[in-house]
Amino acid sequence: MRQFCQQVFVILQQTADASVRTIAKVTGIPRSSVHRYRIGIVKRNQYPESHLWEREEGYQWVCLLVCATVYVFGIMRGVGAESLSLFFSLIHLQPHIGISPSAIRTIRREMEAHILRYQQEQESDQRQQAKCSLEVCVGADETFFHEMLLVFMDLSSGFLFVEEAARNRTYNTWKARTQSRLQQLGMTVRYVVSDRAKALIKLATDGFECVNIPDLFHASHEISKLFGARLHRQRQRLQDKLSKAVAHLALLQQLATASPEISAQQDVIVRLKSEYQHIATGIETYTNLLHRISLLMHPFAILSVVCPVTSAHIVRELHDVAEALEALRDEYELTDSQKRLTKFAKQIDELAAVIDTWWLWVEEHLEPYDLGDEYTLWLRECLLPTIYWQVQAERTTQPHLKDCYQHAADQALDAFQRHPLTQGITEGDLAYWQPWAEYMVAKFQRASSAVEGRNGYLSQMHHTGRGISPQRLQVLTVIHNFGLKRPDGTTAAQRLFGREFPELFDWLVKQMGDLPLPRTSRTTVTRKLLSLQAVPP
Repeated sequence: MRQFCQQVFVILQQTADASVRTIAKVTGIPRSSVHRYRIGIVKRNQYPESHLWEREEGYQWVCLLVCATVYVFGIMRGVGAESLSLFFSLIHLQPHIGISPSAIRTIRREMEAHILRYQQEQESDQRQQAKCSLEVCVGADETFFHEMLLVFMDLSSGFLFVEEAARNRTYNTWKARTQSRLQQLGMTVRYVVSDRAKALIKLATDGFECVNIPDLFHASHEISKLFGARLHRQRQRLQDKLSKAVAHLALLQQLATASPEISAQQDVIVRLKSEYQHIATGIETYTNLLHRISLLMHPFAILSVVCPVTSAHIVRELHDVAEALEALRDEYELTDSQKRLTKFAKQIDELAAVIDTWWLWVEEHLEPYDLGDEYTLWLRECLLPTIYWQVQAERTTQPHLKDCYQHAADQALDAFQRHPLTQGITEGDLAYWQPWAEYMVAKFQRASSAVEGRNGYLSQMHHTGRGISPQRLQVLTVIHNFGLKRPDGTTAAQRLFGREFPELFDWLVKQMGDLPLPRTSRTTVTRKLLSLQAVPP
């Protein structure tokens, strides 16, 4: 129908006074249909731009606009159908497509069904092409809305394996939801990063038979809850008192009050400044200790950027930090009723285990190549740290840490360029080993911050859209895995499986076909409630 209507429109554009008989003869369309199409074109031509949407390229652009709007705002952002209907009417699309709330809901449901089918097709194709099992390091956590959601993610790629509702978060529930999914995709778990939930620890040690790494994000957050909020509140209170004391001193001086009162007020200001400086020093010390924890938890020493470190070295350094934190707590007389520092100290050995776990992974990857000692050392102490510190410098936003990582990256790059093997290596060998180094660097994960970020997005979606239905949650998971891209243009699925997938949105638009037509509005009947029938005499 639309094809015939476009043929009629083209002829009318070329010859405005063409008769129905002439158009029917040229197009081969019955005259009654030509007449109907012609009337429809006239009715739709309500705005200056209306003629643009009658052509094939214009109509395809409108389809793209509607699909993109429903996809981004209706599905990914939870905007309601009524708001989208209003938007489409404001840009004058109502004469050309169906934009009622019910029509938009139909489009959205159809898009969601196609998105779920896309995942099934791509994962089925991936299973057929898979040659071996993939090794992953995962993060696990749960989040709570009107029901509990379990989130299980590959930390290096950001691919979501599990994101679904559950009645509980016991070990059996986690195992049932995750193991079948990982077996379906052909995954082997090397280590799990999580909080200290017993079910997650058991899931790693018993379910996957791997190491469980405490989440550095949660461990650092425990320290922040003890020092950060309390010291900052004390500093703010002292700042308020100091401001009032200075204002009071100015008033006394203005009123020419007796010297003893002014002197006493000046002593108060000196005391408040001293207390303020003491608190500021404590905040600076606590912040530096937090930064030190972050700078320590790397497979290479920050001061000797190409020197590999071991978990034993990290354990010694972290215990020194823990002692410094305890001394700071005692100096500022902070009560630790939750024993947060004790919890941190108990996690030190397990926090440092990620170092040895990652180095073992590196050794296992290099062993089949049977390289010489010098070549292996070049890979371990030149290429890997160069890539590692560059990645850390790019991804870090905290100014102090970013400066440290950038300095380490510059030093590592300088050592890499000066190494004799670097100067003699062929472009082919470098092109082979650089992706390997990037792959291994991505596998070093010390925190499950990506999972926390996903939980925050789900929370926003839940409160904005007044809940997330099970199907919508599945659709959002597919979009996260196959639709969202990092600045380098890669999706989570592409990073995990190492291959290209069809562009999700482009594929979706091709599946949608023609959009619904606008409904024919009925003639409005005006009710005259106060009009009285004439009464016969």
